[in-house]
Amino acid sequence: MQSSRRGPAPLFAALLLALIPAVSAAQTSTVQRLGTPSLSAQPGQAVTLAMRFNAVPMAENYNVFIHFIDQNGVNHAPAGADHLPPVGTSQWSGAIAYNRTVTLPTSMPLGTYAIRVGLSQTHSPWARVPLAMGSGVTVDDQLRYTVGTLTVGAQQPATTQVLQLSTPNLSGQAGQNVTLGMRFNAVPMSQSYYVFVHLVDANGVQYPNLGADHLPPVSTTSWSGAVSYNRVVALPTNLASGTYTVRVGLYSMTAPSYPRVALSAGSGVTADGELRYIVGTLTVGGGQPSGNGPVGQDASAYVLTFQEEFNNGFNTSVWNDHIWYESSNPTLNYAVRNGVLKIWPQRDASGSFFNRTLDTDGKYQQRYGYFEMQAKLPIGRGVWPAFWLLAHPGDRRPEIDIMEAYPGGGPNSGWGDSNLHPVAFAATVWPNGSSNAPAGSRTLQTPDLSAAFHTYAVKWEPNRQTFYFDGQPFYTLDITMADPMYILLDLWFGSASGSPDSSTPTGEGNAFEVNYVRAWQFR
Repeated sequence: MQSSRRGPAPLFAALLLALIPAVSAAQTSTVQRLGTPSLSAQPGQAVTLAMRFNAVPMAENYNVFIHFIDQNGVNHAPAGADHLPPVGTSQWSGAIAYNRTVTLPTSMPLGTYAIRVGLSQTHSPWARVPLAMGSGVTVDDQLRYTVGTLTVGAQQPATTQVLQLSTPNLSGQAGQNVTLGMRFNAVPMSQSYYVFVHLVDANGVQYPNLGADHLPPVSTTSWSGAVSYNRVVALPTNLASGTYTVRVGLYSMTAPSYPRVALSAGSGVTADGELRYIVGTLTVGGGQPSGNGPVGQDASAYVLTFQEEFNNGFNTSVWNDHIWYESSNPTLNYAVRNGVLKIWPQRDASGSFFNRTLDTDGKYQQRYGYFEMQAKLPIGRGVWPAFWLLAHPGDRRPEIDIMEAYPGGGPNSGWGDSNLHPVAFAATVWPNGSSNAPAGSRTLQTPDLSAAFHTYAVKWEPNRQTFYFDGQPFYTLDITMADPMYILLDLWFGSASGSPDSSTPTGEGNAFEVNYVRAWQFR
């Protein structure tokens, strides 16, 4: 809905609002406060809104509108603020969190604005939707929900300022994911810097190889004003219990020193002697038990049937090193290092890049259940990592692709950024094999998937497949598939990623890294 359209008449809105208390939370999506509810910026700058809902599936795919309301009740938001959320509201379930960046008009008057959001139809009569309200959220007579404030001022800080995490005191368990609400009061910088995230224990020791470094969603060359976004970090399974300080900062990818950047510290933030800024704490409990359920699911609904943590090297009793219709390439391009499986781009004796598939064909298969992988993806021209399920009974090749990424396609393809880092992946179902038409496919736009570990999963029911990213559903397809399937992890080359060439990074430093693969059956 465009911001210039009006909502329901006040009387009709009041009647709808009177009904809201009678609707339970289980039946109505809840609007939550922004991840960073108090924002500030200057006219013409961009602000990033950390949108949050506690969601249930809805009757149709609604539009999310964003209004900036001044003290006189006038909306100053640009039309481009309204949008479809990354997961259609007809498929919403559980916690929905994403970032929406809005560029303020250059003519926007200075002052403080109420940020009001809501849902509306994408077609006539453009009706708005009554929702439940989370803590601190209020609603007006036009079904607009106030989720934060925006202060538009004239003063630009001289140096980018690091702010506390939106939730500065976090807790979790080893092996689980935690979400860091990153916040900066930003000014444009001289180059595109990376953000690092360190966990430092009570003795000042940094946990190694957290894998949480990343490029922010808005390049530091152009970010300005309030920049806030969520960063999901996978806690290592061997992370010791205790309380850690969360320290962040910026650094350049200029080798060999990779210099860090001096920033200013916001309220409650302190800097150490290594240009790291303490933005919060993380209290870690005991490690994840082996019988724990899938990320974001009710563990009591599942029985663990397959668990590969890669803590004991490469297990040839579980994994083959080539797909069934090929022979194994003798050039080694995979290994298990420190509890992580790595498959990397490599040229063989002929000088050519070659595909590598690791699978459980003939050693493990399952019909239905929940299949989950935690992984970090490679970058570069031609690379094509995948996590999938397959069977080959007779001439049929039923297949469920849980994750396929093609970063080498670059920004014009939608799969990669300008540095050929993966910023999207696809899930696809092929009831009769990839030589026939798929039953359905969905591409999900994401942060840089090479910068940190994420979970990719499918819940495969007799007549339905639901795909998940970091525990959140993003695609559901109702198709009957009854053949038991085995698990495949591979790094192939080509397709939408293009052909690998001399620019493609080779070796372990650019690996498809898999922290674990697990599968469950339904109870």
